[in-house]
Amino acid sequence: MRYELIIRENQPTCGGQSPVKSTILDVSTDDPVAYVKAAEGVDEVEVEDKGDGSLLIRARRGEYRYWVEYEFTEDD
Repeated sequence: MRYELIIRENQPTCGGQSPVKSTILDVSTDDPVAYVKAAEGVDEVEVEDKGDGSLLIRARRGEYRYWVEYEFTEDD
């Protein structure tokens, strides 16, 4: 399946940078959860069905253990 993917990286605030970095991609995957686990190199993620056709998957990243959110929306 094809998805529009929004990645929100919640990073520690420093140097006047925004605490959230967003990236938008078009991706193809049959398993969004496996996609995130492979991208982040983690075994556990939190999954939320937003009820509007999109899927939100959260993973922890880095030594500060901040959240990275992957929001998959089916692309028509």
